[in-house]
Amino acid sequence: MTVVVVGIGADGWSGLTEGSRQELQRARVIHGAPRQLQYLPADLAADLRPWPSPMIPGLASVRPGEHVLASGDPMFYGIGATLTRHRPDLVLRVLPHLSSFALACARLGWPAQDVVVVSAVARDPAPLVQAVRAGRRVIALSESGATPDALADLLAEAALAADLTVLEQLGGERERVRPWHRGAGVDDLNVVAVEPRAGAVPFEFEHDGQITKSDIRAVTVAALRPSSGWVWDFGAGSGSVGISWALAAGGSVVAVERRADRADRVRRNAARAGVRNEVVVADSADLSTDLPRPDAIFIGGGLTETLAAACVGILPPGGRLVANTVTVEGQTRAALLCARFGGALRSYTVADQRPLGAGTAWEPRRPVVQWIYVKEEV
Repeated sequence: MTVVVVGIGADGWSGLTEGSRQELQRARVIHGAPRQLQYLPADLAADLRPWPSPMIPGLASVRPGEHVLASGDPMFYGIGATLTRHRPDLVLRVLPHLSSFALACARLGWPAQDVVVVSAVARDPAPLVQAVRAGRRVIALSESGATPDALADLLAEAALAADLTVLEQLGGERERVRPWHRGAGVDDLNVVAVEPRAGAVPFEFEHDGQITKSDIRAVTVAALRPSSGWVWDFGAGSGSVGISWALAAGGSVVAVERRADRADRVRRNAARAGVRNEVVVADSADLSTDLPRPDAIFIGGGLTETLAAACVGILPPGGRLVANTVTVEGQTRAALLCARFGGALRSYTVADQRPLGAGTAWEPRRPVVQWIYVKEEV
């Protein structure tokens, strides 16, 4: 037997298709949020079961043959998608309603294929900054009536200019579409449309000179293989390597920096880039603390045998460790660590064109030695 997931909008029972109404009329048990269950007529014979708070533990009570009520399109950031993740044992039959995203695009006249969706419902909304910086229109799914103000603050912190429109109770009798104004009193059922005031806005790192140059940064990020997970960045400086890694594939950063002023700079750079981050102010992180497990680790400063061994131990199979060093002592240590743990060594030498007399000449930089370690799959 299947679990039937029925999407319903702010237009309630009247907005459902005949097939969706028939499904709910024959249901024995209907799970749903209290707000959604209130849309159902009083004469339904089903046992109505509101989700507990938090909701996830309540998913265990869903049984084959029962029904689940969802908001809008159940598979668009909805309970249908949640059930597929947490209850793979269930077979779902999904009857979707119009999503808030589709309704918002329709009200604004925005071509849906050109719009980025960002969810702020129990999620970090930082990707909003990345999208606006790229000059993209965004529909943000709100957690509550406080979300529009929070998103405006996020954009202001990133120094980005955009026009925000709040769309409340889409599809229902109390639907309202209006420009955002701080403290305006917004219904909890809302989405936020964000229109950048300019095109793409280039991102540049704030730094005090302690920054991996763009060419070495590029080969370092490539060696770290960006993913949607976490990177740990030791000796973060401006945070340029970790943040660039995160931007490449939607990842997040734990930045370890011993100087408080630089740690603050990392936070500012991450906020302006729209990257989720945790900053640890220390010479090296206590790897036993409750930090997100890394998919990759970069050591840009403070390479020691103790730190390298700890990093090798914490990495998951397939995880990557990259360390850059420019001193003779650091390069010797990298060679010894490579001999102990395995991996590969690379040396990069870059020359920059500089004036020389009436002409120009190539001025070599200090060589950068890079140790790359990939943890073997079990």
